[in-house]
Amino acid sequence: MPYQPEQRREEAAAFLTHALGRPVRVTELRRLASGQSRETLVVRTDQPREPELVFRIEQGGVLGTSSEPEFRLLRALHGGPVPVPRPRWLEDDPRWFGYPFMVTELVEGDGGFGYLAEPERAREVLRTYIASIGELHRHSPEELGLEGLGIPADTRESTHQQLDLWEGRYERYRYEREPLLDEAIAWLRRNAPAPARPVRLNHGDLSAGNFILREGKIVAHVDWEWSNLGDPMEDVAFFAYIKGRMFGPPETILELLREVEAFDIGGEELRYWEVFNYMKAACANIATLKVFNEGRNHGLNMVAIGTGGFLGFTRRTAEALRAPLA
Repeated sequence: MPYQPEQRREEAAAFLTHALGRPVRVTELRRLASGQSRETLVVRTDQPREPELVFRIEQGGVLGTSSEPEFRLLRALHGGPVPVPRPRWLEDDPRWFGYPFMVTELVEGDGGFGYLAEPERAREVLRTYIASIGELHRHSPEELGLEGLGIPADTRESTHQQLDLWEGRYERYRYEREPLLDEAIAWLRRNAPAPARPVRLNHGDLSAGNFILREGKIVAHVDWEWSNLGDPMEDVAFFAYIKGRMFGPPETILELLREVEAFDIGGEELRYWEVFNYMKAACANIATLKVFNEGRNHGLNMVAIGTGGFLGFTRRTAEALRAPLA
């Protein structure tokens, strides 16, 4: 639905009054412009003991994800070695905002893209972020307290779980078959790599806008809706070939990642995960067209993502699949 500040202010106040069990007035509400899968609101209240809160409201299935797995992960991670916002509430009742949502505490710091306009600053932030990626992948799921999320036996099992997940989203949201994606999914199933490294936590959407920076340190990783327990080469390929392009070409990103990761990066496995991530992005993007056509989200960006974004990543999937191994 279109952003309606006063209505959202009233809805946030009503929910917080219910959740805290006392009258709450929202004194300030602002909407964050970044991100596609959630409407994100920062809320300040008249409650002196309550920090600013972040509401992440689903938008009818945009990108095919829901809040519950992300909230469970944040609850498990908070207070551990991987910094994340403190989760507060998960709500699937649509009476408050029209869609399910989750609420976390705001982490103070810079979560924008402004530094990308300053090349020297961007290089500094990139190195800081890549160091945090290496740190993320050093911890076992057990060290992070993730036993309750179901740890796969090995990376081959987790790879097939991810293929099941994304193929399921493709089947749910497509209007007709896309032969290039069908071919890619079949190829990915046939060529799933043998286990070569331990299962690790993947963020799934490593990006210039998915962390909070304060005083030169990453103080929180945010937007975990694509996270999984699997092969960390997935994260490496996603950042190098998709979101890391904000910083520079894949070769540059890969060289920096090789400095911090405890495993070899390259060869047929890297190409496998490049193909996988293009397929994943295509299957995520196709969902936005259906939620637009079904009237669940009227943003014109939904049409652009669900057509141009979908076709672009489908093309990149096919090109990567057919490219000779470097």
